[in-house]
Amino acid sequence: MRSWLNLFTVSSFCLGSIQLCAQSSVIRSPNQYQVEAGTYFSTSGQTPFWLRANQYGSVPYYTPSATLRVGLSSEYDTTRQRFDVGYGLDVIANGANYNGYLPPSSPVILQQAYVKARLGIFEAYVGRRREIFGLVDTLLTSGSYTWSGNALPVPKIQISIPRFTPIKFTKGWLSVMGTFAHGWLGSGTYVRHAFLHQKSLFFRLGKEQSTFRAYGGINHDVVWGGKSPELANLGVIKSEQLPSSFQDYLLVVSGLRTGSQSIFTPSPGITDFDLTNRIGNHLGSVDLALEIDLRRHSLFIYRQNPYDSGALFYLTSIADGLNGIRLRSNNPDALVRTVLIEFLNTANQGGSEFVIDDPQRRGRVNYFNNAQFRDGWAYQRLTVGTPFINPYYDRLGNTSFGGFTNNNRVYAWHLAAAGTLPWRGNLLPKGLSYQTKLSVSRNLGTYDTPYRTPVSQVSLFGQLSTTIHAEGGFGQFFDGTEIIGRVAYDSGGLYSDSFGLYIGLRRQWAK
Repeated sequence: MRSWLNLFTVSSFCLGSIQLCAQSSVIRSPNQYQVEAGTYFSTSGQTPFWLRANQYGSVPYYTPSATLRVGLSSEYDTTRQRFDVGYGLDVIANGANYNGYLPPSSPVILQQAYVKARLGIFEAYVGRRREIFGLVDTLLTSGSYTWSGNALPVPKIQISIPRFTPIKFTKGWLSVMGTFAHGWLGSGTYVRHAFLHQKSLFFRLGKEQSTFRAYGGINHDVVWGGKSPELANLGVIKSEQLPSSFQDYLLVVSGLRTGSQSIFTPSPGITDFDLTNRIGNHLGSVDLALEIDLRRHSLFIYRQNPYDSGALFYLTSIADGLNGIRLRSNNPDALVRTVLIEFLNTANQGGSEFVIDDPQRRGRVNYFNNAQFRDGWAYQRLTVGTPFINPYYDRLGNTSFGGFTNNNRVYAWHLAAAGTLPWRGNLLPKGLSYQTKLSVSRNLGTYDTPYRTPVSQVSLFGQLSTTIHAEGGFGQFFDGTEIIGRVAYDSGGLYSDSFGLYIGLRRQWAK
């Protein structure tokens, strides 16, 4: 099972924030292969929330559908202490009802395609790679606030210190990890070919074997640049090109405001919106966490504080955030291995007023929306951050909206558990692994477009999986094959009432 101390994607040790797929050494033959085939069904024809959320944009919106997934990767060579390279590739083919509007809009998805290299404590990669950012339990979470793994991975170039690395003069009591990336967001509905600037910096106080370990850090994401025919037609900008010079990039990276007091000069043609704010759409989270070693268990408590328009700096939006408590057994085969409780609040937003000259009334934050980058905090029309802030089209009765989401004032409670059922036999020597999730949300809309009455939603999820052990005869063909069954249920006013099912077979080979 993945732990929160995993930095970057799907397999290997990471910071429950940035889950990192550790894959491979010098460009050589793959040493891991994976094939999965399965099918989705639902009573409403719409895939229930927890079958499609946080799946890196891979699950069709409609059912019935079928999926075939093929992946290969080359792991880092653990015997190499200095330089090494690797790569990963995952291709998904879905057979479903595609209307070209609801994501994913293509039956073939390149979910991962990257090459990476490490040198000492540093790693760099280029391409598309599954990631989660933020201090959070990566296995059962409802979704990290800024980067949850809900959308298809964004193509990036990234350099990082991917694991907590002790700072020498502190004798190991203080460790650091972080990332710095540039990405490409492709064509949007309102802004075409915008860029992504992304960075993170986290510290750990306490050694790896300490009873108490405290964590803190920041995630910073910026959508910037690109072309906006809409703003050009409105006369807001002279040409379609939004600020994208190197000087503009320095303002994006630093997060400094434009204007006469700025140490960096913005490019000509900057908009009034940029002059009164910052260049680009800035957002992120300030995260804090505490981990306690209880010998047989570990307790992990975390808090993600979202920021978007400066309200957090003045503490007017401090009520908003993702809160989590996770208890995990050190026994990997425990009946209840992990229990997680989360509470997400994005309803405050610093209040209903936005007065830029009055810090105490700089509210109405409008999470994941932006007046200039109206495609919002999304990639290929899916939310990059928490899936509880859903796109406008992902709600009963909604057909159009002049932005990304009309539902970013949300209260959500999330309970999840995972473990291993003790039932075993010759065919199933490892027993049955399970996961369960229960989410209850109260949705208020936005300050600009409030719902007439709050909309309640309940979403349930359950998964059972096991690996077959069969020797001799025809059964040997299935030896090592994993059987996966998932069920999900939606009830409420946000999504269609629906019961859904996924049945799949997965086979992995290690060379």
